[in-house]
Amino acid sequence: MNSATPGRPVMSGRWQSLVWLLATLAVSVAAVIASAAFSGAAAEREALDPGAFVRWALPIALTVHHLVLGVVVGCLIFAATLVPSKGTDTAEEDSAAHPAFTRVRTVAVAASFVWLGSVVVVTVLTYANLVGQPVSGSAAFLSQLTYFLTDLIVGQAWGAITVIAFFVCNLAFFFRSTTGLACTALLALTAIVPISLIGHAAGSDDHYAGVGALAVHWLGVLVWVGGVAALAVTIPVLATMGTTLVTKSVIARFSALAGVAFFLVLGSGVINAALRLGEWDGLLSRYGQLIVIKFSATLLLGAIGFTHRRWSITQVGSRSGTLLAWRLVIVEVLIMGAVIGVTAALGRTAPPVPLELEPAITPAEVLTGYPVPPSLTWYRWLSEWRWDWLCLAFILTAAAVYLLGVRRTRITGERWPRKRTVSWFTGIVLLVYVTCGAPTIYGMVLISAHTVMLLAIAVLIPLLLAFGSPLDLLRLGVPRRTDGSRGPREWIEARTPIVSSVVRNPLFSGAVLVLSLTLLYYTSLLRLSLEFWIAHQVTNLYFLIIGFWFMATVMRTRVKPRTRLRQILTIAGVAGIFLLWANMLAFGVSPVLEVDWFSSLDRTWGPAIAVDQQHAGTAVLLIGVAPLAVVLARFISYKSSSTSTGATDTSRSLPDAFL
Repeated sequence: MNSATPGRPVMSGRWQSLVWLLATLAVSVAAVIASAAFSGAAAEREALDPGAFVRWALPIALTVHHLVLGVVVGCLIFAATLVPSKGTDTAEEDSAAHPAFTRVRTVAVAASFVWLGSVVVVTVLTYANLVGQPVSGSAAFLSQLTYFLTDLIVGQAWGAITVIAFFVCNLAFFFRSTTGLACTALLALTAIVPISLIGHAAGSDDHYAGVGALAVHWLGVLVWVGGVAALAVTIPVLATMGTTLVTKSVIARFSALAGVAFFLVLGSGVINAALRLGEWDGLLSRYGQLIVIKFSATLLLGAIGFTHRRWSITQVGSRSGTLLAWRLVIVEVLIMGAVIGVTAALGRTAPPVPLELEPAITPAEVLTGYPVPPSLTWYRWLSEWRWDWLCLAFILTAAAVYLLGVRRTRITGERWPRKRTVSWFTGIVLLVYVTCGAPTIYGMVLISAHTVMLLAIAVLIPLLLAFGSPLDLLRLGVPRRTDGSRGPREWIEARTPIVSSVVRNPLFSGAVLVLSLTLLYYTSLLRLSLEFWIAHQVTNLYFLIIGFWFMATVMRTRVKPRTRLRQILTIAGVAGIFLLWANMLAFGVSPVLEVDWFSSLDRTWGPAIAVDQQHAGTAVLLIGVAPLAVVLARFISYKSSSTSTGATDTSRSLPDAFL
């Protein structure tokens, strides 16, 4: 069908998409100009005024930056997961690329170059605005700009975004595979971190809570806004091809993704607003009024997007219905462009709660950003909480997706054991407690509490999550795609035989877990994870993934006797290493871990550092050795119904199906 499609309509659709994306940019610029004029963000300063050009050009450049970053992320996500990557008419690799895949990749490449240029412009204008000087090419200006990029946190953040944009440009241009473009999309999303570190909410009293909430907000915005832009680019191509089923599938897939993004944007936006508005009367300020406008527009967009996409799926069969669906997508894109403009103006508007933080007056505040928590008692193991919004968003999303999977299996008539659901949500609740409760709070000041936190994330919680069999639930609830695109199931199953044999090997996963814990605790990596918020988040995510991988490989039940022997030896070996580590900590054989950090916090309660490290040995026994001993006992006592045959059916086993 594709070969019979005339070239002219496709070209028309391409130019229509370009025109409407430019129209969205124009609406965004108009919105930021109006919002900046309303809030006074571009008003002339009494002192250190950089000039009218800088005052007005900076919010406009920020608008362009936010919009094109969303387009880059959205188009890369579409190319990697939502649209078919290969056509069905030809066999040659270069010509077999699906037109929709080619379109979104081309737009992603073009937008990434615009993104790189906008980052450079924003960086220069941000420096000029900060020092109150007009932009110039003088040696003094360039010299101070270099200092801004290397020594000030705002400059370092924009410098990091510039580096990310540079690599995204090159990778998007050279990669033509879904795997490469998926990695490029993840790299583009890392720009969220430096953007969040310099946002308004990051200047709240609880700095890390503000950074986490802002990161969640940006993640939702980029996926949602960029996805709608990518949909506007994709639908004209699919319409000219007459692929009704593919068009419906793409809309349905993005609708599910947009629903998750909408709730992330709305929830994190409320948290960010609360951090910056302070009391309720903050809504009466110019900043608060812009917040209300943005919140209302977000609700409107959520309602429009939901109803429109549900309607589109039923109307796509006819050409008129497809074109009308595309035009409604354009309406959604235009409204989003206006919201992006308001967002950029908010970034240049002074909030009711000032950005200047109270100076850190204690050593603990200097090192950790928080005062030393009160003396640790059994009661405070349950009463101390500090919400990590980034982790919480990740955890709640995982819980919601699991529930949807259980619901889908029941609709299809599959039976899902209740004990698996209970195990999964027990792990989810425990993960919330560990990341937002006392283990993390006291883990910054006590090595014993840090050991409790990390081993719970690396051993105990993965054990509960693995019993929940999420990949098995995915296999039952998500059918394989037949249109050439890659969904969650295809990504999990996409491995070469060599990689598959390594991933399924319990000895390898156990060695990686033990080596990772050793490197963390006995190198400078521990200090890095204690000192930097992003390093702490990456460490937790890494050990959660490694721990789940380890548990999934050693808990496979329907396996050959030789594999079962490997599992038993691996569990026993890891448990033995943990037992040795616990004894080394308990009897003072191990060197004192990060003595400089823990001795500099000015903690006036609790045990001495060396004694506290001995307590860490007890934590290793309870949270590292004990769960593995339970698993080992289960495997030793387990009797397979087909042991005598030397092989078993793996079709119904979670790890055998995916690992």
